[in-house]
Amino acid sequence: MRDNSVDTLRLERRITIVLVLNFLIVIGAGHGIACLAMIEAFWFPYVNTEYFTFKIFTSYDNSLGAACLFSLVGQVLLILALIVKRMRLIIRVIMAGCFFLFIGFMYLTHEMLRGDAVAFVSFITGSPFLITSSILLFKLKKMPD
Repeated sequence: MRDNSVDTLRLERRITIVLVLNFLIVIGAGHGIACLAMIEAFWFPYVNTEYFTFKIFTSYDNSLGAACLFSLVGQVLLILALIVKRMRLIIRVIMAGCFFLFIGFMYLTHEMLRGDAVAFVSFITGSPFLITSSILLFKLKKMPD
């Protein structure tokens, strides 16, 4: 039988890696690029409601607000999962957090299918996040209650 504290430590390490990789997704904004964490921190106070939309099939620039909002909710949920002590609740919070992060990633990369180079850059830099979060969710199935 494995020690539950070792499993919890590994889970916390995986959550931290997913959070860091999500923070480092590159976003093309204006005439430059920035990582997702910078956009969330500095852009939200200046959100222009004229360009903020939850429509999925809108331009890359117009979908940045929704992508940042969904990513921020997912990041907060994963940070909350680091604080919660009950394993069942941790698993549910992680699943919800990853769901919101995936939705935010989808908003960032949906224009890639139409040939948008900026969305492609976001997809390439977000691929490690996508892989590690998928591994995290897969490992949750093997966690004891």
